[in-house]
Amino acid sequence: MDEILDAARDRDPLVRRYYRALSAFRKLRNAISHDRYREGAPIATPRATTVDSLRDIHRELLNPVRIGQCLRSTGVITATPDEPLREALREMAQYTYSQLPVYENGSYLSLLTTNAVARWLAAQISDAGEILVDRVRVREVLDYVEPTEKVVHRARTVTVAAIIDEFRKGDDADSLVAVIVTEHGRRTQTPLGVVVRDDLASLLGRLPDIVA
Repeated sequence: MDEILDAARDRDPLVRRYYRALSAFRKLRNAISHDRYREGAPIATPRATTVDSLRDIHRELLNPVRIGQCLRSTGVITATPDEPLREALREMAQYTYSQLPVYENGSYLSLLTTNAVARWLAAQISDAGEILVDRVRVREVLDYVEPTEKVVHRARTVTVAAIIDEFRKGDDADSLVAVIVTEHGRRTQTPLGVVVRDDLASLLGRLPDIVA
């Protein structure tokens, strides 16, 4: 049983999330099924909250919450590389976004981030402290996107647990900053949503809170 649970943990983010609880439940099940009975009753009996937790995990494993169920209904604001930078910045300020996906000819090109804009601004400041942005296009700022700012595309059917797992596997050398959700996870498809680290708390709230 341990080997089956360990193998499932290695390949399934949902099992990985609930591994400690499942391991504890396995030990409880063994105590109920195999340990000696006292006066015809098992020496260990699960509490009602334990049974409820196990049922919650069972439901989540059979019918997991998909990332497509958690996306905003307002759609995704995107930019084009030849769009004036001031327009992209205006949209970022209006919707309080820290990033905008950039698409060229229907295909994903890059992610315009506030960090990239800040680096571009720092490089443009003149000796007089002036910056002219009227004729600047988004394309010019994309050169300041760090290669370590990783972006991946995922299908809307991917589980929320898998998305959370991807963010947690990142490190300083290869940091995942955004997951762009499309119908089938392709770069050439219309973005349905963008998930960033700030969304993790909300996503965790969509999953059962299990305490072993």
